[in-house]
Amino acid sequence: MKYLFYITSILLFVNCTPKVAEQVTAPVDTNPQAWRSQSPGPGAARPINMGESHVFTLENGLTVIVVENHKIPRVSYGISLVHEQPLEGAEVGYLGFAGQMLRRGTKNRTKAQLDQEIDFIGASLNTSSFGVNGSSLTKHQDKLLNLMTDVLFNPSFPEEEFEKIRTQTLSGIQANKTDPNAIAGNVAAVVNYGTDHPYGEISTEKTTNAIKLETCKNYYDTYFKPNNAYLTIVGDISPIVAKAKAKKYFGDWEAEDV
Repeated sequence: MKYLFYITSILLFVNCTPKVAEQVTAPVDTNPQAWRSQSPGPGAARPINMGESHVFTLENGLTVIVVENHKIPRVSYGISLVHEQPLEGAEVGYLGFAGQMLRRGTKNRTKAQLDQEIDFIGASLNTSSFGVNGSSLTKHQDKLLNLMTDVLFNPSFPEEEFEKIRTQTLSGIQANKTDPNAIAGNVAAVVNYGTDHPYGEISTEKTTNAIKLETCKNYYDTYFKPNNAYLTIVGDISPIVAKAKAKKYFGDWEAEDV
C-alpha cells in the first residue's frame, strides 16, 4: 500500500509539471547596422485639394477672389497689396511702423475700443504694411467688415501710439544684439540681397530713431488703393453673398494711380 502511494504521487507530479516550450533559435544577423546605409524610399505624394475659386473685379479695380468652405461657420477677409516693397533708406523700419499704426486707432475708434469690439465677437483683426486681415464667425461678418473697413479707410495715426511702437522696436533691437539667430539673420539678409535691396536693409537704433510719423502716413496714402490690392474671401460664404459684401463694404474705395 505504501508503494502504491509513492507511485501515485510520482505520476501526479509528472502530469502536473508544466512542459517547457521548445526554444526557437532566431537567425543571427551578421550585419545588424545594414539598414542604416539604406535611405528610406519616398512615400506616396499626398493629393492637394485646392478649393474652387471665383474671381471678379469691382468697378474701382479691386480684384476679389472667393473660395467656399462650409466645414465650419467661419469666414475670413483679407486685403493684400500687390506693389513691390520699396527701399526704406535712412528710415529702415518705417514700413513695419506704418502697418502697426493702422491697428492703433481710427477716426471713429481708439485702439482700446477696437480691441474691445473685436474681442466681443470672438474675431481677429490684423494689419501690416501690405494689408489688413480679419476672421470671424459667419453670423458676425458684418460687424467684422465694419471694423475692418474702419481700420482700412480711417486710420488716425495717433502720435502716442507711434512713440510706443518706437520704444518697443528699440527694445527689440537691443535684445537682438545678443541673440545668435537675430545676428545670423541680419548677416544672411545682407549677404543674400545686399544693402541696396529692400530685403537686405537692416533696422538699427539710428534708423528707428529717424522714422517720422509723416513717412508712415505718406506710405499709406500712396499704396493703399483698391487698384493695387486683392480681396480674398474664404470660408462659409457663397460667391453671390461674397460679391454683395464686397460691393457694400469696399465698392466706394476710390482708385488712384500708384
